[in-house]
Amino acid sequence: MQAKDGEPSRGLIERHNRVTRADVAKYAGVSETVVSYVINNNRYVAAEKRERVEKAVAELNYHPNVIARALRKKTSHQILLIADVVLDEYYGEILLKLDQYAYDKGYLVSLCKYHNVDSYLARVLSSQFDGVIINAAGFKEEYIRQIAGAGTPVVLFLTKKYEQIPAGAAVIDSGLYRGVTDGLETLWQKGAENIVYLAEPLAKKDLKKDIRFLAFQEVGRKHGLSERQILERTLAGYGESQWESRLAEYLQKNRRADAIFARNDRLAATAANIAQNLGRKVPEDIMILGVDNSSISRLMTPSITTIEQQKEAMSKAAIELIESMNRNAGANASQGQGLKKVFATKLIERESTNRMGAGGR
Repeated sequence: MQAKDGEPSRGLIERHNRVTRADVAKYAGVSETVVSYVINNNRYVAAEKRERVEKAVAELNYHPNVIARALRKKTSHQILLIADVVLDEYYGEILLKLDQYAYDKGYLVSLCKYHNVDSYLARVLSSQFDGVIINAAGFKEEYIRQIAGAGTPVVLFLTKKYEQIPAGAAVIDSGLYRGVTDGLETLWQKGAENIVYLAEPLAKKDLKKDIRFLAFQEVGRKHGLSERQILERTLAGYGESQWESRLAEYLQKNRRADAIFARNDRLAATAANIAQNLGRKVPEDIMILGVDNSSISRLMTPSITTIEQQKEAMSKAAIELIESMNRNAGANASQGQGLKKVFATKLIERESTNRMGAGGR
């Protein structure tokens, strides 16, 4: 007799010498299919049902037939790159370099924007990718844990501050935090005292995990700014349709603003145009600093100073980490745990910060 939802069937242990998947299903009050999903971690299962199945597995001391599971496991030769946005030059370059190294090793790479819904997670898990590269600050950490927990090799780019790296995930640290602090210090050395951080499209609630904001905060504190002043000089939460007008209003009201740090080159270029349309000369009146070293930073007039990440080296390392984790699959359930590659950024100085005669502090 099957148990009602939430009421385990007792006495199963006495009736069987070897516990089966059907026993676990009856004990947990779910179908065998749900048990299979939980054990293989390849479909979304509601947290309450998952907890019941996991409890049943533990109490019945159920051990899946690992040999049969290994024989059924297939290799897809597919790697998924999960990104914040897909129409962005930075991600396009990352995809290009990933494909370059992955193709030589027999893999194809797909790019997909993240979606924080359970159906998206289910599709990722059911597709049986040979590796998932996550370069998306907005992707739920719980979803990252579930993907890594399913045994899929996961490489996580540190695009934000994680309180705890999900178990089983390898890490790529671009060195962006140090790169931003060095870039901001350069602005201070060139005479800037009222730097604005253009954080769009981030919401204000997300700033506490934003690597760029945390670096902006550190440098501001070092130069004597209060928390209130740091937040007042941070533009976030206005959205794509409003931030340009808000920046223009800010610059009109705050004539002492003498530098803008933008979270990417596209924002930096737009900010430079807004400042110039208001009669502010770049870099004489206001300096501009971006991130990514994208083509727009080189083609703008004046050209934009930017913080360059080692996209090719990071992409190569990501593929090598996935290869390593796939080779070691089965030997260690947390195959990516502790694997970390650290890189350094480079400040590309161009016309937007070229103040003649500016002295150090």
